[in-house]
Amino acid sequence: DDYKLGIVRYAESFDKYYKDMMDEKGLDYELITEFRYKLLISSESPLAKAEKVSFADLKEYTEIAHADPYVPSLPMSEVKKEELLSNTAGRIFVFERASQFELLSQNPETFMWVSPVPESLLKRYGLEEKICDENDRVYKDVLIHRRDYTISKLDKIFIEELVKAKRDTIG
Repeated sequence: DDYKLGIVRYAESFDKYYKDMMDEKGLDYELITEFRYKLLISSESPLAKAEKVSFADLKEYTEIAHADPYVPSLPMSEVKKEELLSNTAGRIFVFERASQFELLSQNPETFMWVSPVPESLLKRYGLEEKICDENDRVYKDVLIHRRDYTISKLDKIFIEELVKAKRDTIG
């Protein structure tokens, strides 16, 4: 409707689906970044001391997950099976990011799969990122807009800041 720009995040395994959908809807798209999810934990978590973390190490922990894993026109059961990778002690579904960080910081028995988090937020909430080599799924962030839309001066400033934030967080 009235939106000018958007960012879509999806698993690389859904790349063809999303590109076909964006082409069908007359959207231009440009890759912002690709990344693998990292494990986010409290600095007080026993996992913080581990040199490496495996899926098996997570079985005793509770996963904090987004409440809305969603891919248009795919059954929710299929999307959840794809997105909720780990076999864990349990899950807490939370939509809002600050609440997720609060839960992680207050409970060392929890973890979350996340895109790279800025260092300032890790420090503020007392969190640490860990790499789990078994979680090898690649995600894409893609900038979208209508084909007939002309990028404005403000849009260009936003895109420059977006690229800067990407460099600062992901590299």
